[in-house]
Amino acid sequence: MNDLGSARTVGNKSANWFKQPAKARNPLRRSHLRVGVTGLSGAGKTTFITSLINQLENHRKGLLAQRAPFDRLESVRWRRDDVERPFPYLDSIAALSAEPAAWPDSTADFSRVLLDLRFKPQGLLGKLQGARELSIEILDYPGEWLLDLPLLNLSYGQWCEQMAQWLDRPPRDELAAELRARLQAIDPTALADTESLAQLAADWTLFLQRCRTEAGLSRNQPARFLQPGSDVAAQMLHFVPLLQANQHTEAAAGTWWALCEARFNYYRDFIVRGFYDEHFRHLDQQVLLVDMLGPMDAGQAALADLKDAMEAVLESFHYGQNGLLARLLRFRPRIRRLALCATKVDKVGPRQQRAVQQCLEDLMVDRLADVRHGGVEIKGIPLSAIRATRQEGESLVAGLQGKTGWIRYQPGDIPAHLPQSLEVNSPELLPLRPPPGLHRNEPFPHYRMDDLVAWLLGGERL
Repeated sequence: MNDLGSARTVGNKSANWFKQPAKARNPLRRSHLRVGVTGLSGAGKTTFITSLINQLENHRKGLLAQRAPFDRLESVRWRRDDVERPFPYLDSIAALSAEPAAWPDSTADFSRVLLDLRFKPQGLLGKLQGARELSIEILDYPGEWLLDLPLLNLSYGQWCEQMAQWLDRPPRDELAAELRARLQAIDPTALADTESLAQLAADWTLFLQRCRTEAGLSRNQPARFLQPGSDVAAQMLHFVPLLQANQHTEAAAGTWWALCEARFNYYRDFIVRGFYDEHFRHLDQQVLLVDMLGPMDAGQAALADLKDAMEAVLESFHYGQNGLLARLLRFRPRIRRLALCATKVDKVGPRQQRAVQQCLEDLMVDRLADVRHGGVEIKGIPLSAIRATRQEGESLVAGLQGKTGWIRYQPGDIPAHLPQSLEVNSPELLPLRPPPGLHRNEPFPHYRMDDLVAWLLGGERL
């Protein structure tokens, strides 16, 4: 397998991702916080990070100025000149402030933010020691990549069995009808046709895209088929589930089984595990953004799939002795705090926003209990990083994407709790455009960004 041998360095290009900042004059007065920001497609990661930087840059003008420790915040510096793969903050600002305004492009790869915060000292001892400094390092990455972490516990044959089960259930059975028949017809022990395999991998990618866009499904594996990032050789994504195969299948070199198994193993051992080893386990805190309203609008199947997807994601934060990563890895992750945020809650009225967050937590009640029992502090915050609506009486006023002018509408009701059947009335969501007049030198309108930022820094000694 020459293609495997030549690609072994691909997953390790980012080994120096977390570079240690230069030493300060007084290291006792400087602390460092590494925060991962993720969420499944459409959750609003790029908009969130853009708003986070904007709120900190304008800390004297916004709600942050009214709360500790930001009332002592002297200065904020967004570092960009010496940062590898910097977050596209200025591009995002340009999109949001354009005419007409547009939402920034979605996260498709790793990016990194470095923010230096300087706080006024407190008390006599603090004044003698000097200002307290905090460096915040934010890692942005596609949340779908977390959905691949369960692959670390699967062989290729077991994954084939799992995919066969998924394709047997609606709506995947209808979306994959023709592709499923082609995969079922392949004899795993026959000699492989690399051109046909490449076409099948492309068709599997299209199937995953349809699952996401047409059915609102969240569990789409392998995640890198949809968002490969810049560190994955395209040829290493040329594998598919062989539906005649199972965990007991064996075949000679050169067969469909041997080629797909080798590439799956590379994907699992170097891409998926490399992502965890090099990035995920270095984080101190994690912000997990979830678009709960979209699946509620899409229906029961989308909610059920989101539940399974979020349980797979939260398995990454399970520190108990029986957790997936605890069994697989000899070290414990260092994440100690997790912010779980239902996003885009400005699409419903302020009185219903807490209900959206409650429904999200209802969806994952058992897994959240496991994570808390493992020693992780969890904070649930219904969030709108950039508020696109304004309330007038019982109605909301907003602009629609691709259209001029304004509409007035009344959003659908959100239940106080998510029923166990996962059957809810659609909230009838609208595609809203960003509000006009956004500028980098003014804090963006939002819901509860100040709560989240204050909570993230709440565990730091400032």
